[in-house]
Amino acid sequence: MVHHKHDWGNVEESGNSKQYIEYLDAVTAQAEMKRYKNMSYKLLNIESGSSILDLGCGTGDDVLTLAELVGPSGKVVGLDNSKSLIEEANQRSRHMELPVQFQVGDAHKLDLADNTFDGCRADRVFMHLHDRQQALSEMIRVTRPGGHIVVSDPDWDTMIVEAPDRDLTRQIIDNFVEQLVINPWCGRELYKLFKLVGLENVVVADTVTLVLTDFSTANQMWGFDKAADLMRKEKPSFADKVESWLSYLKQADDEGFFFSAVTGFTVAAEKSPS
Repeated sequence: MVHHKHDWGNVEESGNSKQYIEYLDAVTAQAEMKRYKNMSYKLLNIESGSSILDLGCGTGDDVLTLAELVGPSGKVVGLDNSKSLIEEANQRSRHMELPVQFQVGDAHKLDLADNTFDGCRADRVFMHLHDRQQALSEMIRVTRPGGHIVVSDPDWDTMIVEAPDRDLTRQIIDNFVEQLVINPWCGRELYKLFKLVGLENVVVADTVTLVLTDFSTANQMWGFDKAADLMRKEKPSFADKVESWLSYLKQADDEGFFFSAVTGFTVAAEKSPS
């Protein structure tokens, strides 16, 4: 549930939106990711004709799945801050007769009317936001009374990889995550955030641990080589130890015992019916 050297607030400025799209596709392909996504859909209590918002929709794959659930009389809106990702979402959905709409927007200030949606979800989005409480308040505003709100995010203190030097491993991972994610502890903080804004029936509805046992996939999703490069750059005296660390991961993969994982949490609640 992570990304490597990506700034999700500035996809266009990167000049390489393709790598963001490839990353999202790699994540979506993981079976455990599909499981928790399906759980998040169920938590929205979707019915035929429901209206749903997917905040931070990326390439829109989840929106298309949600559209199948709401049926032709429903509607699903996918919103993302990236014009490139919204263009990709429109491209992927253009030959499908589904009740979907994609738009570029800011999670902190939604250009949507009050009480519009039966349910709102955000998946691996809040860890990137500067003001999560404002974004959640906006989700509440556009959700009808009694509607459902579901947010999923990882907690980066749960990021683990099997390696012989525990202290060095934590330094490399923590240093990397701190520079790439605005809210690395987002997973553990969602429950409090939901409670503080006055939502009802707040529950930690699901946890997911994504385990990856091949280095290539883990490196694509979690950027161990990028993390090692960053540590070597910031602490040149660690260069040899970091090189040995990265070599160990690759050797572990060659010998068939590479292991890495990260855990995420899904919190669900209802907007007050009155």
